[in-house]
Amino acid sequence: MQTNVSRKLITVSDGTFYKFLTAAGIIYALVTITMFHVISQQEAGTAGIINGDSLISNLNAHLQNNHFSNFHGNKAVGDASVYALQEEEEKAVDIRSNNTDKAHSTTTKERNNDINRNNEEEVMFDDKVGDKSKHYRNIREIYDARFPPDDIERLQATAKSVRKREYVPMHGEIDCPEYPPEGYPQHYNIMDVIENWPPDDTEPRDNIYQGLCVFDYSKEGDYEKAMNYRNAEVPFVMRDDPEVLRAVERWADPEYLSHLLPAKSTQRTEYSHDNHFMYWSTNKKRMEDYPEWKNPTEMIQMSYPEWLEKARQPEDMTTVDKDHWYFRLISCGAWESCKPSGSEFIFDELTFFRPKESLYIVDPERQKGVHCRFGMRGVIAENHFDGSRNSIALMGGERRYILSHPRNCGEMALYPNGHPSARHSAVDWSNPDLKKYPEFKDLMVHEIVLQAGDVLYLPTNYFHYIISLDLNYQCNTRSGETDELKEFLEDCGF
Repeated sequence: MQTNVSRKLITVSDGTFYKFLTAAGIIYALVTITMFHVISQQEAGTAGIINGDSLISNLNAHLQNNHFSNFHGNKAVGDASVYALQEEEEKAVDIRSNNTDKAHSTTTKERNNDINRNNEEEVMFDDKVGDKSKHYRNIREIYDARFPPDDIERLQATAKSVRKREYVPMHGEIDCPEYPPEGYPQHYNIMDVIENWPPDDTEPRDNIYQGLCVFDYSKEGDYEKAMNYRNAEVPFVMRDDPEVLRAVERWADPEYLSHLLPAKSTQRTEYSHDNHFMYWSTNKKRMEDYPEWKNPTEMIQMSYPEWLEKARQPEDMTTVDKDHWYFRLISCGAWESCKPSGSEFIFDELTFFRPKESLYIVDPERQKGVHCRFGMRGVIAENHFDGSRNSIALMGGERRYILSHPRNCGEMALYPNGHPSARHSAVDWSNPDLKKYPEFKDLMVHEIVLQAGDVLYLPTNYFHYIISLDLNYQCNTRSGETDELKEFLEDCGF
C-alpha cells in the first residue's frame, strides 16, 4: 500500500505534493506533541513539559512560515509597539484628592480563604485586565501543571530556597505590636547607614539599619497587623503571601520569562553610562528654565533576551563606572491613558495586583497599571518620592531600599518643582558632597532588603532610594493617594 501511495504522489504536481507534505507534517507534529506530553509526564515527571512547550513554539513558527493561521491566537505576547506613555503618576504630585480611606476589616477566615485560592481563581481571564491570547494561556497551562498553585507547603519551601541569606536588624528584633507604636519606623543617621554599607557596594552585610516590621502571611495574626499598619499609612513588608509566591516560583524558572518576552519584542529600557538612574521629564519650559541641564539617562528599546545577556555579565563588567541597563514593562489594565505594549500578562501573573480592594490595593478605581523594572547588579535608582500609595513586590533577586519619612525632606536637597528631575535628591548618596550639601549629614533614614516573595507598602510621598544587589525583578502598582504627609513636602516647595 505504501508503494501505491508513493506512485500516486509522483504523478501529481510539485505544488500539490508540497502542500500534502506540509499538512501531513502539521498533523504529525500535533500527534507527536500529544504523545510527548503523555509519555513524558508518566515517565519523566515535569521535565517533558518544558520540552513540549518548545515543540509548541516550533510548531507555531512552522505554521506562520507556511502562511497558516497563528496557532496561538491573533495577539502575540510581547507586542513590539513603543511606549507613548509619560507616566502620569510621576506627575501627580500636585493632583491630590480629599478622599477618605475606607476602614478595612479582615478576619482570619478571609485570610485562610486567600491562601486556598484554586487554580481557576489564579488564572482569571476576565474582560477588563490581562492577556487574552491563546499563546499566554497555553504557557500557563503548561507551567501550572508543573507547579500546582494550591500546594502551599511547596510554595513556602520554594520561597526559602530562593532567599540567599537573612538580614539582621542592627539593634535587635523590631517591636511589631497589633498597631504601629509611637516613633515607628525607627530612623537612623544617614552617615551611619552608608558607612556600614556604602551604596555602590553590593556585597551583603549581616546587620542592617532596618526600621520596618516584616509580617509573615502564614503566621496567625500577622495579616491583621499588616492591615492595621496599612490603614495607619505607615510602611511595612508582607512576606510569603501564597499568591505572590506562585508568581515567584514561575519567574524563578530560567526559561519562563523568555517564553513571555521573546526576542522579537522590545520594551522601553533606560540606559546609563554608570550605575546611577534618575527619572527625568522635559518640556519646552523646563528646557528654557534649565538650559544647562542634560538628561542623566537615555531611553532606548531592548528585548528581554538582550537585557538578560547584559545583566548576566561577569562582575568586572558591571562595576559602577560601566554601562548599565534598566529594563521596564508596563501592564495598563483599565488605565485608559496607557498604551499597551505587549505585557498585559503581568496582571495574570501578579493576580494580587488586580484592581480589587486588598492588602496591596487601597483604591482600585485609581490604580494606574502595574510597572515592572528589572535591575542588574549595582543599579541605583536615586532618592525620590511618588505622589501616591505604592505596593512594591520583588519577584526574584534582592533589592536594598533606603527609606525616609517626608518630614526629612529638608535634608535631601531636592530638585524643585519644575525641574526635569523634580522630587529627586540632588545629592549623590554613594559619594555625598557635604561641602555643597552640609544638611545631608543630618538626614534620618532606615533600610530594608527586599527578597523574592516580599511586598513593601509605602505611603504617599514616602522617600525611597533603591539599590539592586543582583539580577532582580520588581513590580509595583499605585492606588490613589492621601494627604496625611503632604504638609511636610509643602515645607520643601511641593
